Amino acid sequence: MSNSTQDNAKDYFSDYETWLKKRDTAQKSIRAYTSDAHQFVIWFEQSSGETFSPAEVDWQDVQDWRNAAEKDFKPATVNRRLSSLRTLFAWAIEKQLVSADPTLRVKGVEQQTLAPKALAEDEVRRILRRARKDNLRDWTILELLAATGLRVSEAAALIFGDLQLTGKTGWLTVRMGKGKKTRSVPIHEKACEVLKEYLVGKKLTGTDPLFSSRLNKPMTSYAIWGLVKKYAAEAKVEHVTPHSFRHTVATRLVRNPNVDLVTAAAFLGHSRLDTTARYSQPNAEDLEKAAGEL
Repeated sequence: MSNSTQDNAKDYFSDYETWLKKRDTAQKSIRAYTSDAHQFVIWFEQSSGETFSPAEVDWQDVQDWRNAAEKDFKPATVNRRLSSLRTLFAWAIEKQLVSADPTLRVKGVEQQTLAPKALAEDEVRRILRRARKDNLRDWTILELLAATGLRVSEAAALIFGDLQLTGKTGWLTVRMGKGKKTRSVPIHEKACEVLKEYLVGKKLTGTDPLFSSRLNKPMTSYAIWGLVKKYAAEAKVEHVTPHSFRHTVATRLVRNPNVDLVTAAAFLGHSRLDTTARYSQPNAEDLEKAAGEL
């Protein structure tokens, strides 16, 4: 790009980045959105010989870009970049730089959607057993993750006032969900029993962290991530991530014929039903098992 073109692009993307920040977009996502947008600008100017301006881009430009990208990148990468471009033009429309979104007529690349890996029941049991034998706090955290499918960040942010134990069951108020959304999540009987055991002798008030470190500081997402990895390794369960319990809960919910998709999405804190629906698809292990039956 020429110097004048670079200055022009900087003006656009400086405003675009500010817009993303005002929408509480995570910094990692902002970097991805702006990087994808810059790549499109480079492609547009090289292919058209024109200086980039949102108003100069039409749907055929976007289609040509998608077709070119499909030759060099995997479908997931192309679709991610197309999603980034949709976000760019959502900004352009809001700023009245364009009157219509040129990305709307362009479809993503079809791809086989596999569900994230869920843990088998015996794998969950083995991990929980290792924690139960070692540390009551750790066991309680993992039981809660296994029962509710909370994100690790959500579990780390819990305070005592978020917990309501009513008889044998209970509820959690998740205040720090994705997009800063609040939701209520039920807790089943077994997890409640563990929580009650954990709380014995503790004098927590409403704003006290539900889970604290050995230094009496609130647990961090990284610390909970470490617990998951530690007990999974001790239980000899491989390929476990902090989201593994969440994927497991989501898979059970979505594949339960008595739970509808909207209810499952509300339980998990998903804002889009297609995010929840992906758990109805087979995962890689399902396909390998099917191949073994041939």
